[in-house]
Amino acid sequence: MTAYRNVRTGEVHEPEPGSWMADRLADLPEVWQPFASTERVTPARPAKGARKAEWVDFALSRGYTRTDAESLSRDDLARLFDEDDEG
Repeated sequence: MTAYRNVRTGEVHEPEPGSWMADRLADLPEVWQPFASTERVTPARPAKGARKAEWVDFALSRGYTRTDAESLSRDDLARLFDEDDEG
């Protein structure tokens, strides 16, 4: 699987192959450097006020399907993972 590292910040994304995000990152090689990832990169838990897309990526890394994650609001996703962290 291909992951991308931001050369300025070190941030790493591992988009789903063929997704719009994979295409976008591949089109910006001066900012997003591709590398082969042998294991799934698990994103850090987003800040409570982070964009919904970040919460969806986090939910995918925790085993939720894209359909399930996208059906929830950003606030619902934040609450869901607050509950996971407590229990």
